[in-house]
Amino acid sequence: MRLRFAFLSLAMPPLAALAHDGPPPDPSDTNAFLRHAFEENACVMTEAQLLRLYQDAGFGLMGANTAVVAVSQREDIEVIGRDPFTYRYLGSPYCAF
Repeated sequence: MRLRFAFLSLAMPPLAALAHDGPPPDPSDTNAFLRHAFEENACVMTEAQLLRLYQDAGFGLMGANTAVVAVSQREDIEVIGRDPFTYRYLGSPYCAF
């Protein structure tokens, strides 16, 4: 039993290794920026979290709001809740569950 578990643990990479390693990417690289943010938050974020993320990245209120609208319309984003609006990211192997 221990041998089988040891073999499986060696054959499967840890989930943390599939996620990003290193500092957050530049906000101008939209795909990498979103992937990093969602992977840091278990692949699910609310609209308020996204708004704060973009504001903290220097987008300002209007720019952050525009960015959140653009995120909500992406093909690799799924709306999983509407009160509050909650989004799930489907664009990485780490988040494809």
